[in-house]
Amino acid sequence: MALEASVWFPTLIWQDKLDIDLSPIVDGVMKLKSTSDGVKITNFGGWQSESQSSWGIVKDIGKNIDSHMNEIAKQTQLPELKLNNFWYNVNTFGDYNTLHNHRGSIFSGVFYIDVPDTNMGNINFERGDDIAYYMPPLEKYNNFTGERASYGPETGKLIIFPSWLKHSVDGCRSKKNRISMSFNFGIK
Repeated sequence: MALEASVWFPTLIWQDKLDIDLSPIVDGVMKLKSTSDGVKITNFGGWQSESQSSWGIVKDIGKNIDSHMNEIAKQTQLPELKLNNFWYNVNTFGDYNTLHNHRGSIFSGVFYIDVPDTNMGNINFERGDDIAYYMPPLEKYNNFTGERASYGPETGKLIIFPSWLKHSVDGCRSKKNRISMSFNFGIK
């Protein structure tokens, strides 16, 4: 009899790079920011728009995200998914997001609209199973032994993850604006 491994409770994170003209969207987000104080939820500093429920000025991005979500539904054997909400984020020097998750949704994500500089704050995903207590220090960590996965922001990058996965965003170290949109999807 051979040793057999079963995979249960996997944490999947999808990413892609979308090729879309984002310059009009940058202008639209900055115009929206100039007319709104925004909201404070998990953001420390920076600006976060009110929640929105239809793609509006980002309809081309929305079509791409919808297509990706249909593929993810197939891969995960879930029924059809629908947009719950989305919002814009504008962060600059020192702005960050504290550790949180997105209750009431199945999948969440971020799309980076404008990342004009380096070191503008990685998104970090944290395990919730206390592995640090059990795992001794290792020279190199992998997707089984690691307790954190980090992804750097990049203009046009799309990242999608389970909504229950706790995540945070490092402080921005640039004086320029990093513009992104975050979103949530649920079962249709």
